[in-house]
Order: sequence, then C-alpha cells, then structure tokens
Amino acid sequence: MIKVYKLEGKRTILAIFLISFIITGLFGVAPAKAATVSSAYFSVDGKLIKTNYYMQNGRVMVPDLFFKHTGAAVDKNEKYNSIAVERNNIVALPLEKAYIDYYVKEKNKWIREYLATTTTVVNGRPYIPLLVTAQKLGMTVTYDSKINRTFIQTNTSVENKPIAIEKGDTTEKKIALTFDDGPDKIITPQILDILKEKGVPATFFVVGEQVSYFPQLAKRMVEDGHTIANHTWNHPELSKLYTSQVIQQITSTNEIIERVTGVKSTLFRPPYGDYTAADALVFDKLGFKNIMWSVDTIDYSGKSAEEILTIVHRDKSPGGIVLQHNFQNTKLQGTVDALPQMIDQLRAEGYEFVTIDNFLAK
Repeated sequence: MIKVYKLEGKRTILAIFLISFIITGLFGVAPAKAATVSSAYFSVDGKLIKTNYYMQNGRVMVPDLFFKHTGAAVDKNEKYNSIAVERNNIVALPLEKAYIDYYVKEKNKWIREYLATTTTVVNGRPYIPLLVTAQKLGMTVTYDSKINRTFIQTNTSVENKPIAIEKGDTTEKKIALTFDDGPDKIITPQILDILKEKGVPATFFVVGEQVSYFPQLAKRMVEDGHTIANHTWNHPELSKLYTSQVIQQITSTNEIIERVTGVKSTLFRPPYGDYTAADALVFDKLGFKNIMWSVDTIDYSGKSAEEILTIVHRDKSPGGIVLQHNFQNTKLQGTVDALPQMIDQLRAEGYEFVTIDNFLAK
C-alpha cells in the first residue's frame, strides 16, 4: 500500500507539472520574481543612450520609454492595460502577459505571438523585450560581444529626422535673446522694462501654467513686439513622458497662448533641452520648430552679472541664440543686472538684436 501511495503521489506531481507547462505555453511565462536592474549604453543609430535594463529568461528587457529614443511613439493603453509602441507598425504588449500583439499596416491585420518573456513592471516602470519589439517595428538589433554593446539601427532615412535649431543661419552680426520659464511677477516685468527702454526685441518661451497665472504679462510680451513661444505646460522632462502626454503639454500651452494673446506659436523649446527622437517627431508633426541655443548663460544657477557677461562675450557669434530665464527665483538677479550691460556691449560690437522669427524668415 505504501508503494501505491508513493506512485500515486508521483503521478500527481507529474500531472501538476504538465498542467503548469501547458498553461505556461498557452498564457505566458511567469516573470522573474526579483529583477536585477543594471544600466548600460545602447547605441541607437550611432548615438549612445544610457538606460536601465535587466535580463529575463535570457532576453534583454528595457523600460518602455527607451523606445522613444528610436523615434517610436510610446503610450500606455489604460483600457487594455498594455504598452503600445508605434513606428510604422504598432506593437502592443499587455502588462504581466507573455505575448505580443502587433499590427501590420500593409496587411491591415493584428497578429499575436507568444514570447519567452513577460512584460513586467519593475520599480514602477514597465519593462518590455528589446529584440522582438525592435524587430516588429522594422529595426535591426546586433550585439558586439567584444565591447559588450547592443547596436540598434532604426533604418530611418536622414531626411525624415527633424532637426533642432541651435543658431540662426546667417553670417551677419545678428543675435537673439531668449528667456525661458515665465512669465512671473518679479523677474519678467523687470526684463520687459529693460528691453523696452533699450528698444530690443526678444523671444519668450513661456510655460502654459505661468501664462494662466499672469495673462497680462503674456499680453505685454506681444504688445511690446516680442515673440511668444511654447515651453510646455508645467516644465517636465519630456523624455520621461508618454507620447500622448508630450502632445498634451504642447497643445494645452498653445491653446492658452492663443486665447490670451491671439498668437498661435510655431516655436518650441523643450525644458532642460531634454527630448527624444520621438518627441522631435511630435514637435514637427504639430508644426513647431525645435529651438535650442548656442550661448548658455547658466543664469539659473545664480551666476553674477559679471559671470553672465563673460559667458556671452566668450560664446557670442553671428546667428547666436542666448539662453536666459525669467521665473520667480532670487538666483536670477544676475540676469536682470547683466541685461542692460549685455545689450550695450553687443551693440558696441555691431550686433543687431532680432527674434527667432527673423532667423527663420526666408
């Protein structure tokens, strides 16, 4: 009787194992219980991108937003609790499932494929399989074991990649003063007063939320002859947002700019200069020019007027775009103090002050 019991027990264990195997094959593999997250540089079209990653069942798993660096739009579908990645084709990866649904536009058809990995949330961030996601989106992935680096070729033609404008395309002594993050009630009025007294036009990259607080100052910018431009709603790091959130940041800001001033802005500057290839495509599709800078005064760090003037004198050039700020911060007194001297010194050197629009005019 004892032998019979042992035999039955073994059969039961075997049956449980087989059932588990069948269920796993049908519905997916269980994710690793404790992922060990590391970081490394991945090459995307020759540009090194540092990202977290971890290995699951021998496959590389990366944060979902990593794919924005490849030019793919990334969003979370709340209804289906999945991550959607789109670049030509669409890939959908349901959370805590071990399959991928991908849409092939040429065939107008969704296809499901089971995987050896499970899309899993680690430290609050969804991680998705690198290789299969990239391949379904038409990218090429290779690994160089000699230098321990993964290379991703997005196979995107150069002409389809939007550009960022760091300088005006001119050899004339023209320079543009730009101010980010306002309007505010302390720094902005002082800057506007100085610019008006000196007869200098500037470009203000405004934050939508700040425009809602100080609409009269936004109106004054336009009335005084300055260009008003888009700097998102509340100054986030765009690389850390889903694509739909990036779009909302930009469109909501343009809506309030137009409502308050009557101007529909076509210039955009990403906060911190932080954006991905996917974000650049969003700017372009929404009709914006991505404006960066060639002279960074680093005024937000509390630089004195003398330090700011030294930076501008060192880095100025024809077509230069000078980055400054105008938000409520005691560290910006150097900006206010330096501005009149900056204008006088640059004029003495033969520079003409223009807005970004002037650089872009054909």
